Formats: sequence, C-alpha cells, structure tokens
Amino acid sequence: MSELQRIAITGSSGFYGRGLIERIRMRFPAATILGLDVIEPSVHSPDEFIQCDVTSPELGQHLETFAPDTVIHLAFVVNPIRDTNRMHAINVGGTRNLLTALTKIQPARLLVSSSATAYGAWDDNPIPILEDQPLRPRTEYRYAHDKVLVEELLEEFREQSPDVAVSWTRPAIICGEGIDNYLTKFIVHSPVMVLADGHNATFQAVHLDDVVDSTLTILEADATGPFNVAPPDWITLRDLAKLKRQFCLKSPLFLCRMFTNVWWSLRLPLYYFPSGLWYFIRFPWVVTPNRLEKELGYKFRYSTLDTVHQMLRDGGYKNIPEAANDSGSESA
Repeated sequence: MSELQRIAITGSSGFYGRGLIERIRMRFPAATILGLDVIEPSVHSPDEFIQCDVTSPELGQHLETFAPDTVIHLAFVVNPIRDTNRMHAINVGGTRNLLTALTKIQPARLLVSSSATAYGAWDDNPIPILEDQPLRPRTEYRYAHDKVLVEELLEEFREQSPDVAVSWTRPAIICGEGIDNYLTKFIVHSPVMVLADGHNATFQAVHLDDVVDSTLTILEADATGPFNVAPPDWITLRDLAKLKRQFCLKSPLFLCRMFTNVWWSLRLPLYYFPSGLWYFIRFPWVVTPNRLEKELGYKFRYSTLDTVHQMLRDGGYKNIPEAANDSGSESA
C-alpha cells in the first residue's frame, strides 16, 4: 500500500490525538494532517483543522475534500456524561457516520481506538486476555458497551471494504503527562483503596507514548484486526495501595455501586463515574500485547509499574516505594 501521506484524525484535540500529531511530525515529516474535533487545538496543531462533530452530516464532505489515505478515529466520550443517549450517539452514531463516509472514500487504511474494556470484566476471564478472546460486554458500563458496538460496526465495514486495511486498538488505562480524567483522578486522589467484595483485583496501565508509537507501528505495517495495547505486566490493587501508602477497605460490590449511585446523582467530586465501573474494579480484564509483540515486533518502553510511578509522581506523591513482588507478567 501507499505510504502515510494524508492523515485525517477525528478527536485530534484530545491527548491521544495531540500525541499522535507530535509523533507523526517526527516519523512522517512530509505527511499532511487534517484534524477534526469540536474543540480547537491548544498544542500540536494539525496542518489543517476543521471544527466538526463526528455526528455531523458535513463530516463526509470534509473527508472527501481532504482525500486521506489514512484515517484515525479517536473521537469518543471518555469522561462519563449524564446524558447517556447523547454519549451513545457520539460514540456509536459518530462511528457509523464516519464509516458511511469512508465507504465512498475508501482510504488505504483505517485505525480506530477501541478499549480493553470491550472484553468485559468477568470473574472467569483468563489472565491475561489474548486478542482472540470473544467480547462479552458489560452493559452496565456505557463506555465499555459502546466500544463493543463500535467493533461490531468495524467488522461489518471490513467485510464491505476489503481493500481498506482496517485495524483497531484495545488499550488498557492510558496514563501520561497531561492526562487528567475521571480514571486518573480516581487512581491518584482516592483517599482509600476499596477492594470490592474484598477482592485484590489486577490493575494495568499503558503509557501514552507506547499507545502512540504502537498505533503508528500498526498503520505502517498495514496491519488489520484488533491489537491489545498494554505492557505485558500488571499489578494488584494492594500493590497500588502500598505505592500510595494507603489502607485497603473491603466492601461488598453492591454497597460500592449503591454509594456511587448516590454520589453520582448528587454531582459530588472525586468519584465522578457511574456505578457500572465497579465491575472493572472488582473483576479482571488485563490483556497481553500478543499481536503487537509477535507479529509486529513492538517492544513497550514502559511497564505498568513504570507508568503508575510516573502518574503518582505527577500527582504529587514523593518517595514512592517499590511495588510488592506479587505483580504479574505474561511469564508469571
């Protein structure tokens, strides 16, 4: 296929999009980048920027005019909003709108950001999860369920457009400099480590630099299908508590959900997420980057422990101790 020369990025003003633009300029200096977002870029501006909602009927015309050979779809509601219908319309409806436009344009390649949460958080999940694991959505958590629906749309598009190299990433929790969302707030600022049902669950984080570099590795290879994006290690919630020098509090899952429902309805700070997230705190969903490492030869620069250390340092923690030796890895 052709080289990456004309790259369109939806959600270009978010942390993932900004990181990609910065790295594209380094690796493909001759490439022209079109950014599409509802928010004006603050740093790492694309060569062309259009303020556009992914649900807009004008999206297709903007893309047709630009004529990209590569499309990277990142536009997605990450921080939960109370209007779940609007969230679904952006996440799934926006993806459907984009794919309708691309059916006509037929770029050489398309990459979409999905999530490791698409596997679902279940007690019988293998540790770690490979890319061929069937998706089992947790409908209680809108973000994760929408990612599953997006992947279903991608499978349909891939069948209808066999000449397009369609791929999608399934990152773990993304952390890095400047990332500030409900997950990072919960990890860094929660005053106590709550173990739902008393379970010491696994925890996995991926550095933004690795997310960006692996994304471009997939695109350069014209690779297709799903790719887990996470380092081949993980820690436990007790490990995280030790790093923060916190106590662990055991609580039944139903009480965690009840508390969060009340907290969410009162619009209080800190625990700013719907109660469905507790399933992903209680049950395992750690992944291994099997295809990235074995098929594309990608090597992660940062481990989960490296990433968590940096996140805590950026959050103001000093003299962070080493994690306990019960952290995991693919070879463990």
